Amino acid sequence: MAASSCPPGTCLTLGLPKRTMVSGGSPLRKTIGSRVRVIASSLLDRFVAVLPSQVLADAPESLAGRVRMEQVQSILRMTPVMMSANIAIAFLVSLAGMSHPHRVGIGIWAALVISYALLGLRGWVSAQRRKTGKAAVSARGVRRVVLQAALLGLLWGVLPVLTFRLGDTSAMPMMVASVIAGMIGCGGFALLTLPAAALAYSTPMVLGSLYMLGTSGDPILYALGGLLVFCYAVVIVSCLSHARIFAERLVAADELEKQKQVVSLLLSDFEEGASDWLWEVDAAGRLTYVSDRMAAAAGVDKDALLGQPMSDLCGAAEAPGGPVAALSALFAEQKTFRDVVVSITVADDAGRPATHWWALSAKPVHDLDGLFVGFRGVGADITQAREDQERISHLAHYDVLTQLPNRLSLLQNLGKAWMDHGRDKTSGCAVLCLDLDHFKGVNDSLGHPVGDALLMQVASRLRSCVGETGMVARLGGDEFAVVCAPSPGHEALSALSQSIVETLSAPYDILGHNVLIGASVGIAVAPFDADDPDGLLKNADLALYRAKGDGRGAYRFFETAMDVWAQERRALEMDLREALARDELKLFFQPLIGRRDNETTGFEALLRWQHPTRGLVPPSDFIECAEQWGLIGRIGEWVLNEACRTAATWPSHLTVAVNLSPNQFASGDLVDQVRAALKASGLAPARLELEITEGLLLHDSAKTLEQLAALKALGVKIAMDDFGTGYSSLAYLWRFPFDKIKIDRSFVAEMQDNVAIADILRTIALLGQTLNLEVTAEGVETQAQARLLAEMRCDQFQGFLFGRPMPVGDIPSFLMAATARRMRGETGVDDDGEHAAVSQTR
Repeated sequence: MAASSCPPGTCLTLGLPKRTMVSGGSPLRKTIGSRVRVIASSLLDRFVAVLPSQVLADAPESLAGRVRMEQVQSILRMTPVMMSANIAIAFLVSLAGMSHPHRVGIGIWAALVISYALLGLRGWVSAQRRKTGKAAVSARGVRRVVLQAALLGLLWGVLPVLTFRLGDTSAMPMMVASVIAGMIGCGGFALLTLPAAALAYSTPMVLGSLYMLGTSGDPILYALGGLLVFCYAVVIVSCLSHARIFAERLVAADELEKQKQVVSLLLSDFEEGASDWLWEVDAAGRLTYVSDRMAAAAGVDKDALLGQPMSDLCGAAEAPGGPVAALSALFAEQKTFRDVVVSITVADDAGRPATHWWALSAKPVHDLDGLFVGFRGVGADITQAREDQERISHLAHYDVLTQLPNRLSLLQNLGKAWMDHGRDKTSGCAVLCLDLDHFKGVNDSLGHPVGDALLMQVASRLRSCVGETGMVARLGGDEFAVVCAPSPGHEALSALSQSIVETLSAPYDILGHNVLIGASVGIAVAPFDADDPDGLLKNADLALYRAKGDGRGAYRFFETAMDVWAQERRALEMDLREALARDELKLFFQPLIGRRDNETTGFEALLRWQHPTRGLVPPSDFIECAEQWGLIGRIGEWVLNEACRTAATWPSHLTVAVNLSPNQFASGDLVDQVRAALKASGLAPARLELEITEGLLLHDSAKTLEQLAALKALGVKIAMDDFGTGYSSLAYLWRFPFDKIKIDRSFVAEMQDNVAIADILRTIALLGQTLNLEVTAEGVETQAQARLLAEMRCDQFQGFLFGRPMPVGDIPSFLMAATARRMRGETGVDDDGEHAAVSQTR
């Protein structure tokens, strides 16, 4: 807070004692004196309040006190000159008035003025000795200064009245008026910063002079009075203007100081808490300011950096849009630059030189005349960020497991190869697509760690095999690709592909497991096999598909027919995806005949596709495709529901058999689907037979057996289809209690001409009897086959001899005809007793 009084010595600046006289006299005098002081103080406050120095009326008291302090200090600095002038002029006036009639009064007046001035000088000396460092003056202190100025002005205002003599023709009035004018000017100059004091000082002198000049009756003195008023007005206006400017400058300086403090604080916080740092260079590019953080980032002492050219410290610069000239070239342009990356050599923890990267931004600095004086900017060490970016870029372009280029890198490399060689028939470029054979079985049976280790060894072998001939990439899973640019030629590609197949087919030692896999390769060569890079990659993939379809472990070059075949498969896929919605899928049913009395015991549901233009499409043409395209789940669920719904309308002794795909087990929803189909149709669970193949049990057998047990718990029957064609049939028969085994038609077709096969069938039938399993023979087409199978004690027969697959509408007439034949003791054999002419399809 501001002090309650003026600084030491200021109360005596103009000669007013600090302590008031001891009051005395009567109570009336005390009361009158107290009221006079109150009125005078009120008038003085109002007088001061309207002056320009009150631009601080809305400012905090601390700032107002500081401004008042500067105003008073400005007056205090002029006190010696002002008081000395008062003494000298008062003495000269007293000498000039020695011959004046009022010379006694003039002498007394001069003594008073000189005494007041001496007191002021004394107070000034005391103030200089007793400086306390106060930074503010109260409004009360200012009022005292104004009062002191008014008293001094009043003393000088008495002089014209004292020397006035009507009819005086001497030079005394002229001299007094000149002295008063000079004192007004000098006082106004000394009290320039405090208009209230200047006004209080000048006004009594002007009034006294005007009284003298106005009553003189001399026109010349009248004019002199007018000049005095003009001088007075100029002094007062100048004081008012200067005081306002003085106060505004002080306020602005205070605000600037606050801003500097804030900026300094922000810069300090910035340098302490941020990763960036500050730097400055002169017009020659030499460092003139180096922050502590920058010195630490450079690994050099701060003093050693000052004066060093910035361009010598940093290496070549890189702009966001690409490389630019050295840093000195950027300085020479004298333009703002941002995020320019430069390299710098810094010693690491072991003292070895290491390259760090800085990002610099700066703006040119100009002086008041607009001349370029250097740059001021910020910098940051982005070494870690740059390394992270390179790591991210590597991850984006390389496979994490094998460290081979990934699909993105392959496409970029293929695009460049196409631009360089793809259109040149004499060189061209080639793409080899590779796929590992039997990898899924290894991954599923031995686990993903073994699968990952296998892929890493495959990648290593591929690198060694391909060498400098091309770029090896991993597309994903067990798929790889090789880009050769330029193409080494047809024979060299054949040799490379054969080498890849042989190299990848050699045994692997993976975590103690002896692993055997194979590889298939598809090849497409530009510009003969495609019109663009994507087409080349697609056609190589088509050639790979053909190689896998031809028996795996082989390589194939792309042929135009493959594209036609692929387009047909694509059209078939699109049609199959719409088949369910268009109600184009149908169920046909083939009868199952009991051995003892040739009675129909049930039907097997067989899927057919009634296409509007393709006609009746057999399952062999679309079931495998449906599994590859991920459609078998929806189709299998529809077959299951439709078969149960249809069988529910049959006589209660008839069963229905439904074939299940391994993909239906993989989904994990099969048990719920069977439960829902039985509930919706109302079919007894015992009338539903679910047929699976041995191949299903090769993959994730634990999960499969768990689902089979859940199905068995529902009450349905489980049959093993195509028995004898798998790998571990006997092992699975005792691991899971099947209800039925079905002998594959290939055994039935050859049993009459091959004694060994007949013995196998006889053994299978005996095995079924031993394990209490029903045995069904598929593909029975002649009476001789039926008789031989009956002798082997097979329980059921299925084949064209007894009935072809039929639509559901033909089942009632078939059952009636079969009942009639059985009553006549006939079989379902053709009229000539020979086998049917058409092979059964499923």
